[in-house]
Amino acid sequence: MKNRKLKLFARPSVLLLIALAFANCSAVKTASRGEPKEEADFTESPTQTLNAWQVDFEEDFSNYLVGVEPESLFVLDGAYAVREESGQKVLTLPGSPVGDFGFLFGPRVREKTLELEFSFKSERKGRRYPSVAAGLGGVRAYRFRLNPAARKLMVHADDRLLAERPFVWKAGVWWKARFQATALSEDSSVVRLKLWPLTEEEPDSWLFEEESDFAFKGGKCAIWGYPYAGTEIHFDELIIRSKES
Repeated sequence: MKNRKLKLFARPSVLLLIALAFANCSAVKTASRGEPKEEADFTESPTQTLNAWQVDFEEDFSNYLVGVEPESLFVLDGAYAVREESGQKVLTLPGSPVGDFGFLFGPRVREKTLELEFSFKSERKGRRYPSVAAGLGGVRAYRFRLNPAARKLMVHADDRLLAERPFVWKAGVWWKARFQATALSEDSSVVRLKLWPLTEEEPDSWLFEEESDFAFKGGKCAIWGYPYAGTEIHFDELIIRSKES
């Protein structure tokens, strides 16, 4: 009986069936691990790979204790600290004192398209409103500022007003911003901005897309909070991306 079993296993057809069975088991195990989708990128053309976005910085404050100032930020001014908001850890600027308070973060990105994405939330108090701003390339490069009291959204290149739009901000909900700048030449660039409530889908088109004679060289990213309403301003999900222009 043993000799018959050995002969059966020695047949090529049986060996082939066994090999296929092991191969199928291996494939199922690999799929269950969730292999990275980036594998598909190896088939991309050199141009596609060159123009792919790279994440240079990401912070959601989940790894910090409540009450601390995050080490990943360089706070210029203001008592920024990690707090809990609706059960989530976020970065919070207190409602007092009133002033303009900012911080720098991320690497100094040069000679690339630079994009900043972040979310924020605050409340109004009567006729008083908070204000939020963000910068690309340090404190004196491209900057947008949301001014809910004036119902305006403004984009500056250094200290020069580049463009403004009427904009109605809704208090008490989370907003998402995408702010992007690309150098077109040594003395020109284009800046783009989207701003939308997180309860809605991201818009297809840019709210701002302005070309200017501003020489964008890149640099660090910055965010400012202006608690003019005397209410806290919360920030979360800070992401910096870059790619070859």
